[in-house]
Formats: sequence, C-alpha cells, structure tokens
Amino acid sequence: MAHFRLRVERPGETGALPIEDVNTLRKGDTVVYVPGDPVPGEDLDKADVVLLVAPKEGQELQVMERKPALGRQRWELGYDAAVVALAYGPAGLRAERVRDMVKKDPELVVQLAEYGERTTQVETLLAAMSRPSTDAQTMEAALRGFATSGAGGTRLDRNATLDQQTLTMLRAVNPALAAYDPLSPEPRVRWQQSAGLAAAVAGLFLGNTVAVAATSASLFLNLRSVAFPRTEFRSALRRDAALCAKRESGSGVRFAYLWARRLPEAKTPALALRAPLHLAAGLPARVEFAEPAAAWSQVRQWRWVDAAGGSAPVGGTVQGGTLQLAKPPAPGRYALAGDWEWQELRAPQAVTVHELPDLAAIRLTEASADALEAGRGRVRLRLHGADLQFVTKVELESAADALAERVAARFVPLAGPGLELELEVDTDRLRPGAHRVWLTRADGATHAFAAMVHGPAPQLTGGPWRIRQDGSAQRIRLTGERLEQVERWEFAGGTVQWQRERQEVEVRLHPQAQPGTSWELQAWVGGRNLPVKWPNAVQVLPPAVTVQSVQRAAPPAGSVELREKEVDAGGPVSVALRLSGALAEAPRAGQCAKLERADRLSDREWFVVVRPEGADGCPVTLEVEPGGAVVELGALVRRPEVLGFALSGEAAGPSQYWGELTGNGLERIVRVGWNEREGVAVTELPANVEGRQRLRLAVPWPSPAPHAPLFIWLRGETAGRRTNARY
Repeated sequence: MAHFRLRVERPGETGALPIEDVNTLRKGDTVVYVPGDPVPGEDLDKADVVLLVAPKEGQELQVMERKPALGRQRWELGYDAAVVALAYGPAGLRAERVRDMVKKDPELVVQLAEYGERTTQVETLLAAMSRPSTDAQTMEAALRGFATSGAGGTRLDRNATLDQQTLTMLRAVNPALAAYDPLSPEPRVRWQQSAGLAAAVAGLFLGNTVAVAATSASLFLNLRSVAFPRTEFRSALRRDAALCAKRESGSGVRFAYLWARRLPEAKTPALALRAPLHLAAGLPARVEFAEPAAAWSQVRQWRWVDAAGGSAPVGGTVQGGTLQLAKPPAPGRYALAGDWEWQELRAPQAVTVHELPDLAAIRLTEASADALEAGRGRVRLRLHGADLQFVTKVELESAADALAERVAARFVPLAGPGLELELEVDTDRLRPGAHRVWLTRADGATHAFAAMVHGPAPQLTGGPWRIRQDGSAQRIRLTGERLEQVERWEFAGGTVQWQRERQEVEVRLHPQAQPGTSWELQAWVGGRNLPVKWPNAVQVLPPAVTVQSVQRAAPPAGSVELREKEVDAGGPVSVALRLSGALAEAPRAGQCAKLERADRLSDREWFVVVRPEGADGCPVTLEVEPGGAVVELGALVRRPEVLGFALSGEAAGPSQYWGELTGNGLERIVRVGWNEREGVAVTELPANVEGRQRLRLAVPWPSPAPHAPLFIWLRGETAGRRTNARY
C-alpha cells in the first residue's frame, strides 16, 4: 500500500536511526519520514502523512503538521514522547480534523499508547512467522512476548513444543480460522468470526471489523470514523518498510491508515556479566547478566567482538532476562557487545569459547586411584588429563558384575577451565575388583576408562623400627594385617630384604644415615600406583653403648637374708654406671622400677637411683638407652621383718617344740629350720597383736648348736634364708 521509513535524528549524535531502534524520543529529536518507491499503478499525488506524538505525562496528544507523502519530511518534537504514530491518507488528510478528534476524545492518548504496544508485539510475531529462515529460538521469543501480554485472554504453555505454541496462538487470534473468509463483503460476518488478539486490538477504538489474512501473515482491523465524514481509519502494520493493510472498496468512502509504536522508555542498562563466561564450541548456552533488566530485549545487534576488533553476530535471543545462545562463535576470546540507540554497550567480562575436551585423555590421579578402596565411606578423588569444565557426569560401573548398579560421583562442575576435578564417591556401594569410570561431556558424548577398586591396605603395627648405626644388619619380625600383599619395603636411609614367608625383614643402614634421624617407610603393594607410607617409621640409633662396670650400693641388712641378684622391695636402689660412650639422654628405669634420680657424673659415668615396684620375683632393670644395653639389678623380694623368737617347752611332736616369731610380713613364711636344706612346715597363720604379727610354729629340736640362727622358707622358694632370730 505504501513504502516508507521513519528515522530519528538526535542533536549531538551522528547519523539517524530507524524508529524501531530508538528506545526514547526526547525533546529536540527529529522524526524523519523517508518515502520509498511507490507500487506500480499507485497514485500518491494526493497522499498525506501526519505525525501524532503522545507525551509521557501531563500533556495533550500533539498532532504535527500535515505533509505530502511523496517527499522526505521532518518533524521536530517539542517534548519527550511515549508513543509516536503516523496517519497515512492515500486520498489526503486534514490535520485540523485530526486535532478536533483529539479534543473530542481525551482518552485517545491512553488508547494510542496501548495500540502502539500491541502493534509492536504483533509486528514482531508476524515478522518471525513470515521469515522462512527464522530459527526456533527467535520464533519462541516472539511467541513468549505475545503470550505474556495476555492478548485475547490466551497464554502459551512454556512446556509445550514450538509447533503447539504456534497453533495455540493462531487459534487465539481466530478459533474459526479454517472457516474464515477474509474476503467476505459483510462486516457482520467478519466480526462474528473474530477472536483473540484481533478482538483485543479492535476494541481499542471500538472498531466494527476484524479480519485475519492467514496466507499473507497480516492483520487487518477497521477503526471507527472520528475525523472525517466518509473516511474510515484502519490499523496498519509495517513489514520491511511497507505499510500493510487490506484495501477496501466503498462508494464515496475514503480510507486512512494508522500505524503506531510505543517507546520502551527504558534507561540505558549497564551491560555486565555475572562472571567471566566459558562456553563450549557448538553447544547452546545461556548468558546471565550481573543485573536483571527488562531492557535487555531492547538491545539490538548483539555481537561478539574479538581481540582484533572484528565482530560476528550473536545467534540467539533474549528470554527471561538472559541471552539464550543457539550456538557460540568459533573458539576464542570475545567481548559481548550490543547497541542501545546510538551507544555501544560492551561487557567488561570476557567470554571464552573452548573446544570440547578429549575425554580419552582423562584419568584418575595416581593417589586417587589408590584411594579407591571399597568400604571406606565417602572418599574424595581427583580427575586430571584434560580441561574438565565440560564434564557433566561421572559414574563407576563394575566390570565383573553385570547386575551391579552404577555409582554416581558427586562433584561441583567447574565454572571455568580446570585441569583437575574433585569428586566424592561412596565406596560403601563398591566391591573390590575391576571397574569402569564413565565420563559424560556437555554434548552428551561418553567415554570409559578402567579403574581398580582396592580392598583395605596393609597395616603395620609395633613400630617404629629402631636400627643401630653400627654397620651390621638387624632382623625385625613384622606384625600387622595383610602384610602378605606387600611386594617390597623401602626407606631412604638403607636397604630392606623382605622375607614374606616368615614375615621378617633384614635392615641395613647406609653409612651416611645419621643417628637421630627418622625415615618414612614405604610398602609397595600389587595393583597400586603409589606405596603405602608410614611416616617416621624407621629411627636411626647411634652404635650401642655398653656397660663397662656397675657398682651397686649395699642393701640394708634387715632381719632376713638378702641373696645375690635380689632387690629388696623395702627401699630404693642406688647404682653407679661406667659406660663405653656418652649417652644422648639419661638412662631409664626398666621393668619393675621407677626412676627417682639420674645424675651425669662425667661423659661416661652416671649415678642412678630407682625404686623397685611390682610383684615378687619381677626383674628390676635399668635401660641404658632405647634399644640398648640393659642392667639387671635383681629380682624383687619382699622380706619379712623378724623382731623376736621364743621357744616353749611344749612338744609339737617327735623332736619338735612349739615356738613363736614376732614381726611383720610373717604370712610369707611357709617353713622353718636350723639350716637352708631341712625345715618343718608352718601350719598356722600369724595373728595381729598390738600392731605386730605373732606366728606360732613347730621347730625341730635340738638345735645344731647353742644360739644357732633360724632359717625360714618364703613362698615358692626351695632353700631357706638365714635370719637374725636365735635361741
């Protein structure tokens, strides 16, 4: 019907922008009408155009000067505008009649604003439908915008397919589309067939005719006549600079057409991403902005800008405040940019597009492969070998048990390039044996590699190993669990010969191994990549210090004999030691003793006092140094205390008379006699009298000599002990 373009010039800005690319119209802006080539046979000599501008608030609708449609025309705005409309009259227009229309209908500003918004929505939708090359995302975005407006009371199901949404939209526009005749000469018939968005827009001006021409994807709508007698306004849509409406023939009736656009009026947004973005080449993606803004859909000509300044268009649409990408650009580093009116917006955060990694290069780290032990609960593992940011799933599958379920690993996907990915695997759901680790990439590709789920590792007890640096080999018998799995033992300070059958090792230190150092012990186990380790498990001792002499203080005399190699439990034992070399630390009490004092007399001499403790017969010892020489002081003995002895004239049997011992600890005496070989059994227990024990016993008679000493046998002894008791 008519071809023209509306462009906007702004003071201080270079060039003019199409009206569709402008988000605000300000005071001082100039709207430029640029006519196109007329359709052949079209007589436009009488055609006029009038620009109508709806203000933002508080002012009347402004009807600009009427101008011929054949020439390039300009209108400068007197104030900021919310809606701009163009009235096109093929047979001419009278601007004063339009002004009268505005005065008669004060609600026209509101109606014109809503009409402009609807027109923009429908033009976007129809443009998407009419282009054969429209991609699915662009079409879906157009449908979303149409649906969220709620036109005609119909909203689209976001979960439905694109075809289903399109069908729903068409039925909303006209449920009787199949039976609809767009050429019906009767307006009443067309009115009855209308519905959906057509009815909503028609109601804007209470028009009496609604029509949809499905084949041309155009919408036609009659508006009520308000400005001119025998002149009927029709709504019009612009497609590719062409004003589209259905021509109507009527005797003496002149038709005029109205096109409008509502300005978004959004503020210039600050284009910034939530974080530097990393995308996979060839895969759809979503770009999230740092700040939510409804204005993102108003940004035009989204593009990728590379380091050299070259640009490529963005294949995607804005949906729900995010930029949905159908396909990122070629691998490289880019900045996301777009145009907002005359201004370029550019995000400061980089967008990097990566090639998808080769899954075949990914493996568990050696430490992780060894840590994969059944029954250890949740275990942290690591993958490495390639960029892992596009790995979306990791699962473990038994290679031997076809009925076993796959065990999924938990992990947090990487937000950028990373050569290691930490996983958490529940090993309680795994059994020892061969497994496959399945990897899934963002594009759905999968790959598996072999991995072994181990049983429990060997455990070593009884350490550390203390080895003397004296050039000799030392044999050590090992204790622990699953030691038969160990193939060899190693430590940095020497060599180890492993005799697995006898569970023994022969250890020899290197000459440079210094006393006082400790070494980590390593056990190499079959099927594992790394050794099992025990820190500080081998300790190097200096050559052993020998005892050259021991001088022991005389024990207290007591009333009962103390034999050689015995220690009385009644008091401390003092010892002077002379050694072959210096000690790093003081001697220590060994068995059945407690160290009370240790004084260094010289580099090789020590004075030591220990107090015996323990049961009778326990060996009392001194340990010169850890693992070194041991000084045996004697077996611990608790001697009775004999305070008195009396013999009565009462016979206890043939050649025996009753006697009585007085003292303490007499319960230990089991026999008595006049020598260490022969004795009479004690049959009674001592009685406590005035804080002393009294023991009645039978004594052989006669004694071997006047004032002969009495001998006693303690429990468990085979020879008698001499006492100071005499008769």
